[in-house]
Amino acid sequence: MMSLDRRYALIAWLLLSLAGCLWLGWRQFGALEQRFRQESFITLRLLSQKASQHDAVLATLAASEQSHLPTDMLKRLQTAMPQLSAIGYWRQQQWHGDPSGLRPPLALLWQAQQQRQTILGFDATQRYWLQSPDGWALLIDPQRMLAKAELPEPLENISLQLRGHRIELLQRKVGAAANDWDLSLERKLPSVSQPFRLSSRTALSWDSLPWLEILLWNALLAAIAVGLYAWHRQRASQQRQQQQDRLAAQARLNTLNEMMAGLAQELNPPLTAIIANTRQLERALDEPSQRGAVRDTLLATGAQARRAAALISRLSRLLAHPKATETTPLDPDALVNSLLFLRQAELADQNITLEWHNLSPEEWPRAERTALEQILHNLVQNACDALEEQGGRIVISGESDGHNYRFKVVDNGPGIDEAILPKIFLPFFTTRARGMGLGLPLCETLARAQGGMLHVQNAANGGVIAQLILPWAKRDA
Repeated sequence: MMSLDRRYALIAWLLLSLAGCLWLGWRQFGALEQRFRQESFITLRLLSQKASQHDAVLATLAASEQSHLPTDMLKRLQTAMPQLSAIGYWRQQQWHGDPSGLRPPLALLWQAQQQRQTILGFDATQRYWLQSPDGWALLIDPQRMLAKAELPEPLENISLQLRGHRIELLQRKVGAAANDWDLSLERKLPSVSQPFRLSSRTALSWDSLPWLEILLWNALLAAIAVGLYAWHRQRASQQRQQQQDRLAAQARLNTLNEMMAGLAQELNPPLTAIIANTRQLERALDEPSQRGAVRDTLLATGAQARRAAALISRLSRLLAHPKATETTPLDPDALVNSLLFLRQAELADQNITLEWHNLSPEEWPRAERTALEQILHNLVQNACDALEEQGGRIVISGESDGHNYRFKVVDNGPGIDEAILPKIFLPFFTTRARGMGLGLPLCETLARAQGGMLHVQNAANGGVIAQLILPWAKRDA
């Protein structure tokens, strides 16, 4: 199951990735839209220039008052205006033009003369005539008004519309996908004689996104995430090492106290015997010549032995009645989560799972934090030693029990031999080759110092149940 910190980190990474991708896409689409509008206006300006050229040709021809049409005029004009298909003029109800026979309707001339302005009229092939009141007329093919080199690349569809006629100047893409973003622009040509409406359209698809920049952005985020994760792991490792060092130092101190208590108990009988033997020897001295030297030596030995006995007795009293431990209400979740943080990764490598279940979330125990940490640490370590070869599961639970608070450390290991179960709290008793037999006695001593009790028993279905009973405390105490 993913930890809460990792979930938050993943959510933050996803949000940053999404925000960066959206910003890059928005910037790209904004740039493409701006370019589309610029190219559309350039196209509009080019078409307006073409329309102005048509009007200028008609005005020049009308001002020249030519009586006949030069045979090469159309070819000369087509070099600059390839869209020009025919040219001619009306004189005395007759059309004078190129030999192709193309001519505008006579009605178009009458209409131009009545309105006293150049008139536009379409033929059957989507070309249009420009008829001036002076009789001159030009036949324009709008599809040749723009050369391919003049058509901007970002534009996909360009058309001219007038009086129900639609002339496609460019059609690079027919239709658009449902997910495409359609860009369009419509403007009217600023020409009185050729008032076409320009329609420019293009579609932006997923291919328009800056995938390389998006990939680089996510790669950068991934590199930052890996760096932060490595820094977090290193920092967590340092904190874990600091806590382990603190617990180890406390364990060494408590172990030393327990060892001194055991040594005091073991040394008292021989020292007492030394004193007794010394007194017996004092009474048995019969040699007058050696009596003084032997007596002095024995007196000195007895004095030193009594002095050692007094020192050990004083140390034993100090250890038996230490200064009262100061206890406070402790948050079991914070306490055990610190232990989980310290041991979970290490135990996972040994195929051992370590779990915590708070069965009374509103209840807290009263204890001394360092001592309670040491007890739980030792109980978990004993369970780990039992599961060392086979792996398994260790469950720590906490619950309120009347006026007490009960911690349980339960493993699914092989359990403890019933024959040695009564001896586990004896100092220096151990079944492990490298053990000192001071762990559980130390835990029992620390538990008693806090007004609590420690019980260890075999579970009915295998494994060991270690119960630490401590005074109960109000959470808001």
